[in-house]
Amino acid sequence: MTPTSTARTKSRTALARETIRGRILRLEMLPGTVFSEGDLATALDMGKTPVREALNLLTHEGLVAVAPHSGYLVMPVTLRDIRELLELRLTIETLAARLAAGRRDAEGLRGLDEAARAWRRTALGGASTADRASGSGPGASVGSGRGPDVGSTLGPAVGGGVRARARVASVPLGWLGFGAALAERAGNGRAAEIEEYVLRHQLRHLCLAVVLGEPTWPAPDHGPLSAALAAGDQEAAAAAVEHGIRALGTAVFGALVPPVAAHLGRTVGAECAPELPADLLDLDLGTLLRTGAS
Repeated sequence: MTPTSTARTKSRTALARETIRGRILRLEMLPGTVFSEGDLATALDMGKTPVREALNLLTHEGLVAVAPHSGYLVMPVTLRDIRELLELRLTIETLAARLAAGRRDAEGLRGLDEAARAWRRTALGGASTADRASGSGPGASVGSGRGPDVGSTLGPAVGGGVRARARVASVPLGWLGFGAALAERAGNGRAAEIEEYVLRHQLRHLCLAVVLGEPTWPAPDHGPLSAALAAGDQEAAAAAVEHGIRALGTAVFGALVPPVAAHLGRTVGAECAPELPADLLDLDLGTLLRTGAS
């Protein structure tokens, strides 16, 4: 294989990876769905080789897994997954906040907002410009229609419904973009790498919240964090980050616990707490999406 053909294959693989990742994050490929490499390549109008290589990379991102004798599985999402990821985000971002506050670089502080905007522009991978624009604001409102309007999990109209796409476009990406910028600003490359993984998965969780429930997003306020960073106050910076993440977690669980409980015929509070019963914590949320689409 010549260097030119190798570069071309890598480019096609990168495109396939971004496209598939975007469809998974936007719930156009539903959690828990089993699919074949060939069907996906046909649906995307791509060759099997770049799709196969992209799927291999996406297994390392935790978005797909090999399903023996069946092809591939879009990784399920449970309330337990969401809670654990929020806990991980708390650990990483409070560390990042302390590191960033210790740097006290005014130029770096001014770059946080732009870095956050840059992350938001690419977060949904493959979304249309209109979708990105409508979902890029930190406090974007949630659509008024309740419940998913999803179709088949593969094909040209993957994920189908206009209402579901509109609701996904309402995800408040600013809550994630600022976290990505903060991790980058901290100057710890490993932390920034892990944060990118965490935020990508949390983006799918926020999409699930807006499609399955009616989240009340907390009002974005990065003022206390910016002030703490500018003052070099590491503890205040960590506290501001923790407050924001916990508020976001409350909104996500407030949206998702009621439909999960209703699906199981249960009545529980919408808390993000260890006391939630195991059957609620471990239900694949894709089950609710597939039920709504049937």
